[in-house]
Amino acid sequence: MGMKKIIKTALWAVLLLLALSAAFYGYGRYSRMLVRPDIEDFLRKVEKGELKLDLQESGELVSRDSLDVFPPGRGFIVEITKKEGEYVEKGEKIMMFKGGERIDSDQYVPVPVTAPREGLLTRCVSMRGSSDAEIREGNRVSGPTNCVARVVDMKTLAVNLQISEIDIYKLRPGMPVSITFTAIPGEKFAGRVDVISPMAEVRSGTWGSTTKVFRVVISIDRPTQKMRVGMSAVVTANLKAKQDALKAPIEVLFQEGLNYFVYRRKQGYEYEKVQVFPGLRSESEVELKGEVGPGDVLFTARPETLR
Repeated sequence: MGMKKIIKTALWAVLLLLALSAAFYGYGRYSRMLVRPDIEDFLRKVEKGELKLDLQESGELVSRDSLDVFPPGRGFIVEITKKEGEYVEKGEKIMMFKGGERIDSDQYVPVPVTAPREGLLTRCVSMRGSSDAEIREGNRVSGPTNCVARVVDMKTLAVNLQISEIDIYKLRPGMPVSITFTAIPGEKFAGRVDVISPMAEVRSGTWGSTTKVFRVVISIDRPTQKMRVGMSAVVTANLKAKQDALKAPIEVLFQEGLNYFVYRRKQGYEYEKVQVFPGLRSESEVELKGEVGPGDVLFTARPETLR
């Protein structure tokens, strides 16, 4: 009887231990399955498809042809007939000028100041590149070299870019590009690479750093009256495309030394760390080679940081 009781007690102890182990394992697995509600924001799928390699750069809209307007001498602007932002024809009167030292003098007769070409009337631009003060009726002008207005040819609008020396050989004259403007949302315009400077310029960065850049001019196929000189533009050039590439968003790629890894999701926060070999890259996607396949779900952040 004593031995049976000992065996029975030992059996119950083993069963209790197994039950506790199962409960602990189950709780551990359950806790791993509990994930934050926004976990989908940190997951991306591997897909097979076209990988476009685009070069994207910001620039400024400029006119390649403009003429400044000057008065015939020293005197006063006595009348404004065309305002800044209006279109004018060649020879059209834009203001009246009266010579002399006093605006109320009868010594001189007012004469018209006309547009030297057709285009958009704007303010003059100073030597430092900023706009001069607006010309108003009654303003005094110091002489015939005092710019009073500028007429911009809107048919010769272009976008000026500064391209790094790393990317300069990716472009070629005549290459088609697409152009968007922050001020004209939802619209895309066609253009072409027109000029690639043969000489590098130095661009200053933060903390005294400098980089070498090349000036590139993008011509616009069909300028519109919505465009204004000085607008911010984004130019995109499609350099190359690869079909049937195994790709994923570039944020799933992690680097450790010279090696690259992805974190492939299994369930909840469970994952496996997989070494991959990046191929072609665009601004937003990367080609993946290695033990990954279409449909794999990858983390965009290290899983342990998401708990």
